[in-house]
Amino acid sequence: MINTPVWKHFAAFIYDIFPLVGIFILTSFIVMIFKNGEIVEPHNLWFSLLLLCEIIFYYVYSWKKGGQTLGMRAWKMIIVPNHANQSHLTWTQAFIRLFAGIFSTLLLGTGLFWKLFSKNSLSWMDTVSDSETKILD
Repeated sequence: MINTPVWKHFAAFIYDIFPLVGIFILTSFIVMIFKNGEIVEPHNLWFSLLLLCEIIFYYVYSWKKGGQTLGMRAWKMIIVPNHANQSHLTWTQAFIRLFAGIFSTLLLGTGLFWKLFSKNSLSWMDTVSDSETKILD
């Protein structure tokens, strides 16, 4: 397995938007049923937190259970821990990776572009979660 190029990370990120939109639509439909057809007010805190929790669950659960999200699977990428005796990320590693990824995204992908300048081609997410993103053969 070899390290992944930055463009594949962006492609997987864009691809992952589609299942998340599907999850959001289903959630909105269920909430609307429980509210007897009434819409949720814009900028509603509890609904925004519900959607945020779904994003967190999607990424963390995908990385923990299979090492990849649907977007990563489409681009043949996988996250592997750096420890030889560890087959999957721990929950802690997955959460750390997610929050580093959010921080990197807020900084316009700076943590991902770090791969281009890092001597070992690791992003911030890889470094802080003690893992690597590789291409499957």
